[in-house]
Amino acid sequence: MILVAVVGVGAGGYGFWSLSDYAMKTAASPAMSPTLEPGTIVTYRWSEVGDIPRGAVVLMDLSAYPDASPSEGLAIQRVIAVGDDQVVCCTKDGLITVNGKAVKETYVDYGGTSGRRFDVKVPPGTVFLAGDQRNNSRDSQLYAGKPGDGAVPLDKVHGVIVGIGRSINAEPFPQTTAFVDAGLPGEPVSDTGFLAARHFMLAGISLVAIGVIGAIVTVVRSAGKRRRAAAIPPAH
Repeated sequence: MILVAVVGVGAGGYGFWSLSDYAMKTAASPAMSPTLEPGTIVTYRWSEVGDIPRGAVVLMDLSAYPDASPSEGLAIQRVIAVGDDQVVCCTKDGLITVNGKAVKETYVDYGGTSGRRFDVKVPPGTVFLAGDQRNNSRDSQLYAGKPGDGAVPLDKVHGVIVGIGRSINAEPFPQTTAFVDAGLPGEPVSDTGFLAARHFMLAGISLVAIGVIGAIVTVVRSAGKRRRAAAIPPAH
């Protein structure tokens, strides 16, 4: 039983360590409505952000925008184009196009009006971001046509949203396939590491509990056997 507890400590420790790759953020504005309403807690992967695909929802540093101060903090926005993409708004149907392909973003809310107009060639090493509430979001669209065209350097992206809720009980974030469905290369974000980490952690706690309880039962039984043996009178 001691071995079971030791295995449990190892599994639980691995789970806690893996979960440290994730952090939480609360959506503070309606910019990502209806996908994320204000007050929604999300889990994001902050370590090894790596390549960020179109459609990913990310945590970005607002200081990336030219009129922002370094202290403005972080915001949640969606990647609608990556480096070397040509992104344009909008078609007659109100859709953005990326490299000439119209993207049907069913999660977008234009607030009853057409989207902001822009035509941007996204520089390498940057992404072009937008809120899902396209006309009520401070994002790359606002800065198109100005120096930098609103593109956000990748080092200003602090994480990728992968779950809804606190990391200890989050559900997977619904990743869009809109850009892939439009015929653009790449795959949606796929990261359920926080789920695996949580399972390891809970399994570890369970194994430790089983091991400790089993050890206690073994000790109690052994003590009982010794008492019974001591109570037997010696043979003459």
